Amino acid sequence: MSLLLTNLVVPFIWLAVVGWLSGSKDFIFKPKEDERKEWIKQKAVVQSWATLILFLLSNFLFDFFNVGDPRLEGVKMQYPELFYLAILLVSYIIFYIMNGRKVSA
Repeated sequence: MSLLLTNLVVPFIWLAVVGWLSGSKDFIFKPKEDERKEWIKQKAVVQSWATLILFLLSNFLFDFFNVGDPRLEGVKMQYPELFYLAILLVSYIIFYIMNGRKVSA
């Protein structure tokens, strides 16, 4: 059952999510949107990934130069990946709203 779920169901769900978030017509599940919304979504995707890369780079530089807040040294997250996914989704929503307002004005 887990093999079926991992190899068949999850990739189709992933294609649907990526197709919807990016607005691209290259995926199997194509959104029915105009070029303006497609451009807004694609720009929001690029900006949210750039934000995530900025967070990852700053985290690496803080660790590399051993710079940080000593009060936070004892705090360990069980799933730090969820923090970065949350940053990615929140930044996508923020940039989608910002780009939508910029285009509609």
